[in-house]
Amino acid sequence: MSVSRFDHAASTWDANPARVEQARNIAAAIRQRVEGRKDLVVVDYGCGTGLVTLELQGLAAEITGIDSSPAMLAELERKAQDQGLGRVRTLLADLQREPAPPIQADLVVTAMTLHHVEDVPGVVARLATMLAPGGLLCLADLDTEDGSFHQDNTGVQHFGFDRQELLEMLKRLGLTDLFATTAHTVERPTPNGNRTFTVFLVGGRKPQSDT
Repeated sequence: MSVSRFDHAASTWDANPARVEQARNIAAAIRQRVEGRKDLVVVDYGCGTGLVTLELQGLAAEITGIDSSPAMLAELERKAQDQGLGRVRTLLADLQREPAPPIQADLVVTAMTLHHVEDVPGVVARLATMLAPGGLLCLADLDTEDGSFHQDNTGVQHFGFDRQELLEMLKRLGLTDLFATTAHTVERPTPNGNRTFTVFLVGGRKPQSDT
């Protein structure tokens, strides 16, 4: 899906109950990794309208939603203002085309975004540059599928991912305490009948020091 299509879909994006449930489950899986914290600097890349962002804001002293769609960010800004959440910020950026912003975050997440990204290793590497020492990077997306998850595959660059390949990518970036788990399961109709799809949460931590 192109930026213009995301812009067009922004105003009704949250009207899909399955999408809202998916975001809640992904956020819950992330929260389990940082239980008890309320003082984190958090970045949500590919945040869209902030479904995951706002589920995580309780962990954060400051949370920044980054997206390449102005309309999606406008929806997040509206919701944050309506809820009086001054610690929620937004940033218009596309890490496929520009460097990561100079943020040092305790938690960097991206949820259901990477399958729209052509250069996954490049974007994940840029996400990792935003980690403060000890910071956690969390990637949530579809397990490998046959292309039937989306009714329209326009803008879909990958039909899911192999968890082990992503773990190896994080290892090459120097992250430790690697993990992989299932964050969400959904049954959807496909041309060949109903099928169950799974959404993983894969992640790792930047060491406290390079020594």
